Amino acid sequence: MTLPEQIHGKARIDYTQDTLLGPLSKHAECQVSLQKTPGWLVVKVFQPLPEDLQDAQTVVFALQGRRTSGVVKDRQRLADNSLQLELETQ
Repeated sequence: MTLPEQIHGKARIDYTQDTLLGPLSKHAECQVSLQKTPGWLVVKVFQPLPEDLQDAQTVVFALQGRRTSGVVKDRQRLADNSLQLELETQ
Protein backbone atom coordinates (compact mmCIF):
# COMPACT_ATOMS: atom_id res chain seq x y z
CA MET A 1 0.00 0.00 0.00
CA THR A 2 1.42 3.39 -0.99
CA LEU A 3 0.63 6.53 0.93
CA PRO A 4 -0.81 9.50 -0.95
CA GLU A 5 1.72 12.14 -2.01
CA GLN A 6 1.56 15.37 0.04
CA ILE A 7 2.87 18.72 -1.14
CA HIS A 8 2.97 22.01 0.77
CA GLY A 9 3.75 25.50 -0.44
CA LYS A 10 2.54 28.71 -2.01
CA ALA A 11 0.45 28.11 -5.10
CA ARG A 12 -1.14 30.19 -7.80
CA ILE A 13 -4.78 29.18 -7.97
CA ASP A 14 -6.84 29.92 -11.09
CA TYR A 15 -10.53 29.22 -10.60
CA THR A 16 -13.85 29.74 -12.33
CA GLN A 17 -17.29 30.51 -10.99
CA ASP A 18 -20.59 30.22 -12.79
CA THR A 19 -22.52 33.50 -12.86
CA LEU A 20 -25.70 34.68 -14.56
CA LEU A 21 -23.49 36.23 -17.25
CA GLY A 22 -21.42 33.08 -17.78
CA PRO A 23 -18.18 31.74 -16.29
CA LEU A 24 -15.99 34.22 -14.44
CA SER A 25 -12.24 33.53 -14.18
CA LYS A 26 -10.26 34.61 -11.10
CA HIS A 27 -6.92 33.87 -9.49
CA ALA A 28 -5.16 34.10 -6.13
CA GLU A 29 -1.88 33.10 -4.49
CA CYS A 30 -2.33 31.11 -1.27
CA GLN A 31 -0.55 28.69 1.01
CA VAL A 32 -1.84 25.20 0.29
CA SER A 33 -1.42 21.60 1.26
CA LEU A 34 -2.18 19.04 -1.45
CA GLN A 35 -2.83 15.35 -0.95
CA LYS A 36 -2.86 13.35 -4.17
CA THR A 37 -4.49 10.00 -4.73
CA PRO A 38 -5.19 8.42 -8.13
CA GLY A 39 -7.90 10.47 -9.83
CA TRP A 40 -8.51 12.74 -6.79
CA LEU A 41 -6.85 15.67 -5.13
CA VAL A 42 -7.62 17.06 -1.67
CA VAL A 43 -6.51 20.67 -1.34
CA LYS A 44 -6.41 22.59 1.92
CA VAL A 45 -6.15 26.35 1.32
CA PHE A 46 -4.97 28.39 4.31
CA GLN A 47 -5.89 31.93 5.37
CA PRO A 48 -5.81 34.50 3.96
CA LEU A 49 -7.89 33.22 1.07
CA PRO A 50 -10.48 34.85 -1.19
CA GLU A 51 -13.99 34.46 0.20
CA ASP A 52 -15.37 33.47 -3.20
CA LEU A 53 -12.93 30.57 -3.63
CA GLN A 54 -15.45 28.33 -1.87
CA ASP A 55 -17.82 28.88 -4.82
CA ALA A 56 -15.28 27.74 -7.44
CA GLN A 57 -16.42 25.21 -10.03
CA THR A 58 -13.04 24.37 -11.57
CA VAL A 59 -9.55 24.94 -10.18
CA VAL A 60 -6.03 24.94 -11.66
CA PHE A 61 -3.04 24.92 -9.30
CA ALA A 62 0.51 25.85 -10.16
CA LEU A 63 2.82 24.57 -7.42
CA GLN A 64 6.49 23.60 -7.54
CA GLY A 65 6.55 23.88 -11.34
CA ARG A 66 3.57 21.54 -11.82
CA ARG A 67 0.07 22.42 -12.97
CA THR A 68 -2.89 20.38 -11.83
CA SER A 69 -6.50 20.96 -12.82
CA GLY A 70 -9.73 19.56 -11.49
CA VAL A 71 -13.46 19.92 -11.02
CA VAL A 72 -14.57 20.77 -7.48
CA LYS A 73 -16.69 17.87 -6.20
CA ASP A 74 -16.87 18.88 -2.51
CA ARG A 75 -15.86 21.84 -0.36
CA GLN A 76 -15.74 22.36 3.37
CA ARG A 77 -14.75 25.22 5.69
CA LEU A 78 -12.59 23.86 8.50
CA ALA A 79 -12.40 24.99 12.14
CA ASP A 80 -9.20 26.98 11.49
CA ASN A 81 -11.02 28.96 8.72
CA SER A 82 -9.09 27.18 6.00
CA LEU A 83 -10.94 25.72 3.02
CA GLN A 84 -10.76 22.09 1.95
CA LEU A 85 -11.56 21.29 -1.68
CA GLU A 86 -11.94 17.80 -3.10
CA LEU A 87 -11.15 17.78 -6.80
CA GLU A 88 -11.64 15.21 -9.51
CA THR A 89 -8.45 15.68 -11.50
CA GLN A 90 -8.47 16.03 -15.27
